[in-house]
Amino acid sequence: MKQHYRTGDQALVREINLSIVFNQLWTKAPLSRAQLASVTGLNKTTISSLVHELLTKGFVREAGQRSSRGGRPATLLELNPRAGCMIGVEIGVDFISAILTNFRAEIEWRHYESIESGQNYQATTERARGIIQDATQMASRLGLPLLGIGIGVPGLIDLDSGVVLFAPNLEWHDVPLRNILSESLPLPILVDNDANLSALGEYYFGAARGVGTFIHIAIGVGLGGGVFLDGQPYRGASGFAGEFGHMTVQDGGAPCKCGNAGCWETLVSNLAVVKQAQDAAEAHPHTRMLELAHGQTARITLPVVIKAAQEGDETALEVLRQTGYYLGVGISNLINAFNPELIILGGGLSQAYPFLLPVAKEVVAERVIAKPAKLTRVVASAYGQDACVLGAVGFVLHEILTKPNFSLAGSDIRGQMATLASRD
Repeated sequence: MKQHYRTGDQALVREINLSIVFNQLWTKAPLSRAQLASVTGLNKTTISSLVHELLTKGFVREAGQRSSRGGRPATLLELNPRAGCMIGVEIGVDFISAILTNFRAEIEWRHYESIESGQNYQATTERARGIIQDATQMASRLGLPLLGIGIGVPGLIDLDSGVVLFAPNLEWHDVPLRNILSESLPLPILVDNDANLSALGEYYFGAARGVGTFIHIAIGVGLGGGVFLDGQPYRGASGFAGEFGHMTVQDGGAPCKCGNAGCWETLVSNLAVVKQAQDAAEAHPHTRMLELAHGQTARITLPVVIKAAQEGDETALEVLRQTGYYLGVGISNLINAFNPELIILGGGLSQAYPFLLPVAKEVVAERVIAKPAKLTRVVASAYGQDACVLGAVGFVLHEILTKPNFSLAGSDIRGQMATLASRD
């Protein structure tokens, strides 16, 4: 990924200062102008000018007054929820999920639908386009400008171009997702790996708020990860960091869709659990899993495994213990490599975490080398399957909070919204 540099001209300094103010209002509002000057270190004249711009653009609003000793009451400021809205989309192997939120990331509309696994990318992107257009129509009805669209996909993404380079579980190669969608959606579209976005969602809204160094592991049909180091997403030299599902965990193990064998996701994923459960049912025909599946091994699904385990079926419990063991092995490797404060587990396998986490934590306690690293917390996601779509919204929010000019050309965005509304 290309590194872009800007010289320190006045426009850049102003954008940095706007970002500082934006972030303080996101995390600490309501704040007065004097408080903003105090927490940012910017002088009162600069704060007054920046706040005036944000008020004029509608991104900030006044939120009442706070009495002060011996002086006039201070006017409090906060981000304006009606400044605009953001769309978050997750394209999964067999589903598309989408939400529309206001500027405070409060959900105004949501949609989820199953799609056919293995269908070509044209069919999937066309359906995603239709869902996004439904969201833009809802934004129009709410009278809110659309600030941007974030999209998560389980694969390797070129962030600069929005091209899905390789998504093995979708069977996509070199799909120009941003260009495909921007043909009919003239709005800022951001595309990233689903696990990276899940990490971003946890950072802004969930279990990682206030945590600088953490790893989010998203486990569903596959397994991916998002890494935050010192409060910033870590993407690696080429933007592809976090493909933890393709660490080799079992030498000579099962083949993986990536072309290797023994990858972590061949042992820890929805598909891995179901495959192990079906094999176990063949060897133990009296398992409760087969009863729940009406005697048909092929009908054993993840919910069937979990229900059987909840009822105390030993075969199902053993399958989940094995999965928990390999989950712990992989987590131990990540803790030894990154020394994070926190490991967050999300994704579709989250419904099995009550069975997996105790075993995984035992393995981590045995395998982590340094004593301080044993303090790393391992927790379930605050949002489970919603983490990615919230993270996709978080991606748009992140761009606004760190690069305010992404959104402060508000008149352009409002004009685009008017164009979209006229098409409806």
